[in-house]
Amino acid sequence: MIIPADNPRRDITGQVALGDVAAVMAEVGAILEAHWPGGDWSALDVLSGLFSQLYTGEHPEYHGCDAGYHDTEHVLDVTLAMARLMAGREKRWPGPWAFAADLALAGVASALFHDAGYLRRRGDRRNSSGAAYTRTHVRRGAALIRAQFPRVGLTGMAPVCARLVHFTNCHRKPEHLTVRSRQEWQLGALLGTADLLAQLAAPDYLEKCRHALYDEFVASGMAAPEHTVQPEHCHYRSRDDLLRRTPGFVHGVAGSRLERDFAGAYHYASSYFEGENPYLESIAANCARLDQWLAPRPPA
Repeated sequence: MIIPADNPRRDITGQVALGDVAAVMAEVGAILEAHWPGGDWSALDVLSGLFSQLYTGEHPEYHGCDAGYHDTEHVLDVTLAMARLMAGREKRWPGPWAFAADLALAGVASALFHDAGYLRRRGDRRNSSGAAYTRTHVRRGAALIRAQFPRVGLTGMAPVCARLVHFTNCHRKPEHLTVRSRQEWQLGALLGTADLLAQLAAPDYLEKCRHALYDEFVASGMAAPEHTVQPEHCHYRSRDDLLRRTPGFVHGVAGSRLERDFAGAYHYASSYFEGENPYLESIAANCARLDQWLAPRPPA
């Protein structure tokens, strides 16, 4: 599965094409093999096949992904970030604190399907876009994992992945989520961190917020459609209103979750990149660019 060449977005390092599932999963596989030598990674091909089938609309039960913000590239970006964070943690805490290979595999699987709740079932007569399920997509994604993983031979992985995806729900405190072990909680914190880092660090983050994310919010009833008569009845009144509120999300919601709720797990990216953290550097650049966008214009 390859996204057309007119959309050649790459990962934070500029080395991996996020529109190419095979390229991303090859990089993820290389990271896993390097940090968990001897692990069985054959399930990566199964996961990649199921993901491609679902997101391209080739699955008999689901339409393909039609969300413009929570799209294929975003999911693959998160999956790659998740692999890097897990590897960084292994470098920082080897030995008895390390994740077992099967838990690391579950981390990748949960990242790859963390937004599957945006996929719309065939026969859905209620909504014409998967973005309409914005408010319930995490719960729907967990249900998809529980239903689809056993059908491709991944029964044992389904329960833990279905639990982990809830760490990407910004409306749930991680300490209130159900897990089976401390390590599972730590893995969930990495997933929640990867989801936020990949979004905020994307070079087109601001543009995607103004256009694709706003369109998703319109589909879910959270934002006012263009030229609506009473926009005050919606949470976001306009595209500019969404951008004006973005600093509150970045510094308030996302910043709080990254630093406090997920215990600063974003630092593991520095461990992986041996001192640098390109995710934070790109986030800082996006924040500076947003400040410029929102700065008052001098009178003509």
